[in-house]
Amino acid sequence: MKLSVFDFHCDTAGEMLRSNQSLTHNSLAVSLAQATQFEHYVQVMAHWIDHRLDDQAGWEHLLSMHQNLLSDAALQNGDAVLCTACPDLSVHTSLLLSLEDARVLDGHIERVDQLFRMGFRLITPLWRGLTCIGGSHDTDQGLTAFGKAALTRALRLGMILDVSHASVESAADIFELSGAERRPVIASHSNAYEICPVSRNLRKDQIQSIIESDGIIGLNFCQDFLRLGGNAKFADVFPHIDYFLEQGASHALCLGGDMDGCELPSDLPTLSALAELSEQMLSHNYSEALVKAIFFDNAYAFSRKHLS
Repeated sequence: MKLSVFDFHCDTAGEMLRSNQSLTHNSLAVSLAQATQFEHYVQVMAHWIDHRLDDQAGWEHLLSMHQNLLSDAALQNGDAVLCTACPDLSVHTSLLLSLEDARVLDGHIERVDQLFRMGFRLITPLWRGLTCIGGSHDTDQGLTAFGKAALTRALRLGMILDVSHASVESAADIFELSGAERRPVIASHSNAYEICPVSRNLRKDQIQSIIESDGIIGLNFCQDFLRLGGNAKFADVFPHIDYFLEQGASHALCLGGDMDGCELPSDLPTLSALAELSEQMLSHNYSEALVKAIFFDNAYAFSRKHLS
């Protein structure tokens, strides 16, 4: 089976800046050299803001991360292209941009427009704690008034909101805001709470709300979100897939590996291991059509419909 990959979350952009490494050849979990094995490769490059930075310093770090990515040789020479709409499959490697932790808006709603002009089309509004946007997964707080205003502005520009890292209350607010604007909601890198009950994973009603919104759910390979106690392997992905399928998510499920942003399973340490994961899934009696849907087709169909 010739594999194509569309992954909705990696933290490689920040690691590239931190370690002064290129996108094509590096020691990171994600590199374009590894992606040559895939027929098509689409990667959402999350711009994660280090929680140790205050909001303004975080904004400045975001700008540096963004500029560093844009100036990378792969984008300069055309080996990869930056997309703001559905990826063009005449190009092997396409990149989309997301912001992870919108606290860096820091009360400046005009920064939402700036992000849009910079090419960002996806926003994970929260990461940890209570911020100017609202409550993250480790709180019981919803969105703030500023958070609601900023995210409504993002929706009206055509951006898509992500409930990964949101509290139950904030997620409910995000579903309401997105519903009012007739926009989908995604969980770019979250697993099933019923399988691994940690605050970062999706409750049953959230899964249903994402499906009903025509959104997608990206399987997260972080060990701590695959099984309690960590030490996860390939096989620990399967119970999450099975549960999502039971909830009717066959057309919503995709990849959101969180590579370069977490501790990965020992048998899934880098992008190149995805080929083996696909073989393991076939051996687990998932159909070839389902494997292709999870690895590429569902995310690509979503992008065609909602990233026009």
